[in-house]
Amino acid sequence: METNRGLRVKKETSLNSLRRGFLILETFGVGEDSLSNAEISARTELPKSTVSRLTSVLCDMGYLLPASAVGGFRIGPRALRLGYSALASLNIRQRARQPMQALASRASVSVSLGIRQGIDMLYVEQARGAASLSTRLTVGDRLPIAVSAIGQAYLSICNDGEIAEIAAQLSATEPQLAADLAKTAAEARKQIAAQGYCLSMNSWVSGVHAVAAPVLDLDTKTRMAINCGGVAALLSETRMREEIGPALETLASQISALPPRELIAHFGQ
Repeated sequence: METNRGLRVKKETSLNSLRRGFLILETFGVGEDSLSNAEISARTELPKSTVSRLTSVLCDMGYLLPASAVGGFRIGPRALRLGYSALASLNIRQRARQPMQALASRASVSVSLGIRQGIDMLYVEQARGAASLSTRLTVGDRLPIAVSAIGQAYLSICNDGEIAEIAAQLSATEPQLAADLAKTAAEARKQIAAQGYCLSMNSWVSGVHAVAAPVLDLDTKTRMAINCGGVAALLSETRMREEIGPALETLASQISALPPRELIAHFGQ
């Protein structure tokens, strides 16, 4: 008969395997044709033997598929179904699509809606304007939460406990950004309180300007952020402040349960 301790050990082992399995799935980015066990091991910092065992299980379950030509793996249909189900459950996407496209077309920019995924922001909806002004990022791409405009807008509606949790996750790879995260969130709140959006000038990718604002779905539970950006050479700081930023604040207020300035007062302080 198994002891309570033995049952606890089994449960902890199962939970660790589950966490590692999801960690492996998260290594596959948009446009990633395939990854080998060695590449997955390097990205996740998991032992190669553990990766080999888990990729085999994930293949058996349909979450990964063998990419035989290169001896690696690619995302399988079962994982894709999970992603599509999650996106379909975000009703705000349908509500936001038309006004996002209107702004993107009018201003020749990219407008993207994102949710937090660990230490990143994941694009779940996007509208694009003229290709010459828009960025190349698309739905499914991830941006670092600490240095992107959309990430900072999201941080503006996080409380101290949530900031500390994100900082702890970030500290393993970006200790300085983690140490400064509370200041980053405070600065974003200050900007949004003053103007309804936060502004990023070349702070994440050189040559790209962006503004962003926090968003709350009508279920009042799903927190997100929306950004608007494009090529810096064609989007001056003056235009970002006088045209694009105010337009994004208006858009965020249209699709959100609360306008950006009210959101930071409600969640972020």
